Amino acid sequence: MRESLSCPVCSALHIPQKRNLKNGIFMGTCQSCGHFFKFRCSNGVESSITVTVNGKSYSVGSEYSGSSTLNSFLRDSRISMGTKYMCKEGGCGTCLVQAKLYEPITMERQTYAVNSCLVPLFSCDGWEITTIEGIDSTSDQSVPKRLAQYNGSQCGFCSPGQVMNIHALLDYHGGTVTKQMVEDASDSVICRCTGFRSILDAMKSFAEENSQHVSDIEDVHTKRCDRTGQICTGSCHKQSSQLALKDVQWFKPTTVEDLIKMIKDNKGKNYRLVFGNTGYGVYKELDPKNYDILIDLRGVTELYGIDFDPTIVLGSSLSLSQLYDVLNRGSNEPKFGYFKEMCKIISKVATASVRNLGTWAGNLMLKHKHPEFQSDIYTMLEVVRAQLNIVVNGETKVIPISEFLSQDMTDCVIVAMFLNSVPDNHHIRIYKVNKRTQSAHSDVNAGMNFGVDATQNFLIKSKPTIVFGGISKNFVHATKTEEYLVGKALGDQNTLKGALTMLSQELIPDDSDQNLTSADFRKNVAMALFYRFVLDVLGNRASSQFRSGSTPLTRPLSSGRQTYDTKPLEWPLTEPMTKVEAVNQASGRAVYINDIAGQPGECFAAFVLSTEASAKIQNIDPSEALAMPGVLKFIAAKDIPGINNVSPPPFPTEEVLVSDRVEYYSQPIGILVAESQNAVDSAVDKVKVTYTNIQPPILTMEDAIDKKSIFPKVADEIKVGDAEGAIAKSAVKVTGRIKCGTQYHMAMETQITICNPTEDGFDVYSSTQWVDRCQKSIAMVLGIPDSSISVSVRRLGGAYGSKISRNFIVAAGCALASNAIKRPVRLSLDFHVNMKMVGKRFPWMADYTIGLSSDGMLEGVKITYYTDCGINPIDNSLAGMVLGMDNGYYCPNWHLIPVALKTNTACNTSCRSPGSCPTIFIMESIMEHCAKMLDKDPTDFRRQNLYKKGQVTPAKMPLTYCNIRELTSQLLSSADYVTRQQQVSSYNQANRWKKKGLSVVPMKFGIDWTGGNYTALVAIHGYDGSVSISHGGIESGQGINTKVIQVCATTLGIPMDIIRVKPTDSLSTANSVTTGGSITSELCCKAVLQCCDALNKRIAPVKQKMAGKSWKDVIFQCFSENMDLSERYWEVPNSPNVFQYNSYGVTLTEVTLDVLTGQHIIDRVDMLFDCGESMNPEIDIGQCEGAFVMGLGYFLLEEIKYDQKTGQQLTDGTWEYKVPLAKDIPVDFRINLLKNAPNPVGILRAKACGEPPLCMSCSALFAIKHAVEAFRRDIGKDTYFALDAPATVEKVQQACMIDASQFVIQ
Repeated sequence: MRESLSCPVCSALHIPQKRNLKNGIFMGTCQSCGHFFKFRCSNGVESSITVTVNGKSYSVGSEYSGSSTLNSFLRDSRISMGTKYMCKEGGCGTCLVQAKLYEPITMERQTYAVNSCLVPLFSCDGWEITTIEGIDSTSDQSVPKRLAQYNGSQCGFCSPGQVMNIHALLDYHGGTVTKQMVEDASDSVICRCTGFRSILDAMKSFAEENSQHVSDIEDVHTKRCDRTGQICTGSCHKQSSQLALKDVQWFKPTTVEDLIKMIKDNKGKNYRLVFGNTGYGVYKELDPKNYDILIDLRGVTELYGIDFDPTIVLGSSLSLSQLYDVLNRGSNEPKFGYFKEMCKIISKVATASVRNLGTWAGNLMLKHKHPEFQSDIYTMLEVVRAQLNIVVNGETKVIPISEFLSQDMTDCVIVAMFLNSVPDNHHIRIYKVNKRTQSAHSDVNAGMNFGVDATQNFLIKSKPTIVFGGISKNFVHATKTEEYLVGKALGDQNTLKGALTMLSQELIPDDSDQNLTSADFRKNVAMALFYRFVLDVLGNRASSQFRSGSTPLTRPLSSGRQTYDTKPLEWPLTEPMTKVEAVNQASGRAVYINDIAGQPGECFAAFVLSTEASAKIQNIDPSEALAMPGVLKFIAAKDIPGINNVSPPPFPTEEVLVSDRVEYYSQPIGILVAESQNAVDSAVDKVKVTYTNIQPPILTMEDAIDKKSIFPKVADEIKVGDAEGAIAKSAVKVTGRIKCGTQYHMAMETQITICNPTEDGFDVYSSTQWVDRCQKSIAMVLGIPDSSISVSVRRLGGAYGSKISRNFIVAAGCALASNAIKRPVRLSLDFHVNMKMVGKRFPWMADYTIGLSSDGMLEGVKITYYTDCGINPIDNSLAGMVLGMDNGYYCPNWHLIPVALKTNTACNTSCRSPGSCPTIFIMESIMEHCAKMLDKDPTDFRRQNLYKKGQVTPAKMPLTYCNIRELTSQLLSSADYVTRQQQVSSYNQANRWKKKGLSVVPMKFGIDWTGGNYTALVAIHGYDGSVSISHGGIESGQGINTKVIQVCATTLGIPMDIIRVKPTDSLSTANSVTTGGSITSELCCKAVLQCCDALNKRIAPVKQKMAGKSWKDVIFQCFSENMDLSERYWEVPNSPNVFQYNSYGVTLTEVTLDVLTGQHIIDRVDMLFDCGESMNPEIDIGQCEGAFVMGLGYFLLEEIKYDQKTGQQLTDGTWEYKVPLAKDIPVDFRINLLKNAPNPVGILRAKACGEPPLCMSCSALFAIKHAVEAFRRDIGKDTYFALDAPATVEKVQQACMIDASQFVIQ
């Protein structure tokens, strides 16, 4: 124990040395201000903590900032590089570790999964932490190995988080879990690769479906203290303490009395109470670094109190998970059945790991500090009329929850809540409507508590409770509606009508926050939820067709099925097998770029970003930033030694740093370099930039068209036949517009580069999909030869196109920093910077006119395609419109017009299926529109117009091997489409407020090999015959290394386990193109195949002479004979047509829609995909599932919003931007690879699969659209409407055209 002293003048903290102590008196001079002072020593002050990680004890002190997180400690100390991070706000789950925390029911420490990025390091005193390195990864029963065996690890970046999540769940429950428990806990970790099905199957393989004992309230420990008679808190023998660090003081009280004293002693100072720190994930001002004093509540065991005798008292330090456990145990007690409703809503708050950390009281305090916060917990407690026990000025006070928001909570503490029994005639329901099924804040939440007499037509005898959240920061109760309902019969339609009228007048949503869903949507949903509650209360008294509105959607347990062909005689080729890297990835042993240890003297860089979207830079002043400790250098455009451009001719110029005029908000204008990541992060906002000639930003395609903000011709028009003439003569003409938005790639590994100076240049590790262009970009900005730059990439933590060209600025920026200070530099983009600075998927819009024959045949198609390029058209995919413009449909006449729009947003880029995804969606939307105008079934209309074998596409490709008609017929038969169509129709006729929809989407996807040049090098090692391979592709989750090894092993006739794939680099595989376009795996396999064939020919004579000898012996003999055992091959494909071949597929999707809220469940997906003769069906099925679910995000969930005045991106984190999670995937997910379908023009008879399945995920949007149409038929509004992507909950609910006049009970 060491004392810490605070200077009485400047408050700087000092750790006294023994030489300065005399007779208990410290004498010294302040090292900060020079003041001489004396202090008498006292006890109770510490300067370090002890934390145990994987069984090893570590002492942590002032070498770390007081605001450091557990994650930064684990990684900076290199204790656990398997523990990753991305968002640093608890939203991604890659940072999960296990922690043993106090559990008040058993009064013991129990295992929980927690977000190490949120946990303050100095709150971990005495904790036992287990990371991915500390668990079993070798036995067949280990979680990492199980995840790998189920193909649950693709890029692998999230895999340690997935493993720790389920490992902690199993540990907490003693290894006994159910499948439902596993699925419910699946909300903690994002996976962009797999589509979750394989992860869920792996984790559910640990489940036991035997009946499980559900503990009740009697199991709660109620041990009484011998001294006080109160419930034991375990605090009698613990003393409060203080931790003095170099930048903050941590107070650690162990009693409420000490806590109150600490608050009183620090009154008026900059302090914060800390428990789970989960609020920081929402509001960044809660970062511990913004406070001088932190008071840690975890040691105050009185605040964990649980008492059920006679009043229910629940302590304020109960985490949300613990609160759920207590309430769940008590939910079967008489008059406490409403606990079930509380449990439902608690389980939908944040993620399981955040619920393990955050407390209900902390959630309330967040609501108190930010009234606009959509707190489900506050709404829940308002509905059940809870009371709060708070300490105000040292005095205990009990207030109703309704007074909480108006209570001044300065220097106050919530101690506990009180819950009361509720009579059996009370109906309590709590609702939540949000963007995503799991881990999403409410757009609207609501709760109702009514006491009714069912024998008197549901007479409301006392004032009910009607609460809404998400309406405005000041709206809580619908007080006028509450008063109106007293004494009225809820079973009377006039009562409902009057209440809705009154409610409509009260609900006035705030529309000032552009991040919120629209005011109309929130008001409509709030009224719909009130109607839902009424239907629920009335039960069978409401007409049967309306009862479907009485309950929210309930998602069943999910499952999946997969079918495929394989040829055992050809194994390991065609063998379904796990990725070779999967176990290393799942066990945390796989090394990603940010896991590479820094070189001595390594520094850290960060971009300085613009705060205007369209303005001229007047001046940049970095002086304040440069004056901060540890900051070394600021680099502006004028400091670039080479040229300020990362795009060699003939590509358009793309600056690294803005030289004159910024064109989007968050555009890089400078680079700051410092000696630590914390130093550069703290200083980057201190660079002052002034602007002139500020202009309003152009942010939408419509605005760009109106203002003629158009790039000159970037792609040619396509004309086939005479579209205008054919349309003019057609019996039926259809015109319309359809849009699809942008999509953030959400690669779990953000953009990163490490640049190390060498004697002849730089060694670079960069998250790039294109090594050679990354090399070129660095060479250009430094003004040195390409050969001075050595770039190496072993693997990427996800990419999806985001690291093709968008990496170049990051790599070049890092190299500029390293060159400027002549030291190694690491530039890792913060997740939020990555979201704002880096371009995304191109938004598309199409204006179309279609000519149709009277019997429904396409006669002429004219489409004007608009695409939003952002500030630069360099990556535009308008030329790629040939990929999907026709999809699978024949028409003799086409006219396609591409228009590239310029907006004040980041330069957009390729994203999985960049040209095909939007153009196929546009064509499918056109087919929907045409079917509606013809009054034909959409599936019948599609089948009528499908290509036939031998026809020629607008891209002039003959369809020699077209099987799209056969695939469609096969799927409709195997998926029992006709029967299900009848079932859906019957369901929709019987139910007004829930509707089902079916949609069939066929697909033709052209695979273009043009320019797909890749090098492969195969080296057989002479001493033992093992093989090393280097190829031009980059492993990013698609399994390219595994397929390459399979091809090599099959061709050479050797076991796979002696083959290794080495990192891709700029030497051994120089001049290879980017990894992307679904072609890299097969072309690299071809290059390796050519190498192996050449080696086989070379080895053959020796092998023939040594018949019967082992491979090792043969190779050693070749080596002894001075034979060259290495072979390099340069693959330059040459296709006779625009595409080498087409991949075909068809998908049937069924959904159930909650009309009142716009929420949905994807009930079932049946996909039949022609993958040729798959080299590895397990990997290819994983690619199909992952692509499809990424497409679900694009078409249904993911929405980017900008401030319309400033151009600032608003959706820049996991709080607002929602990608699919495990409960967003199909409940029944069936993937079928077409059997007996070798590809005669492919590599080893296979077809590509990385991108095509994504294009069929729009079937989910159309299924939802069909469900909406079914409702609109019911209300007499069955007219065509366009459903743009993403079809969010808000858009879908509004498309239903609901109004309160439709809310009836009979």
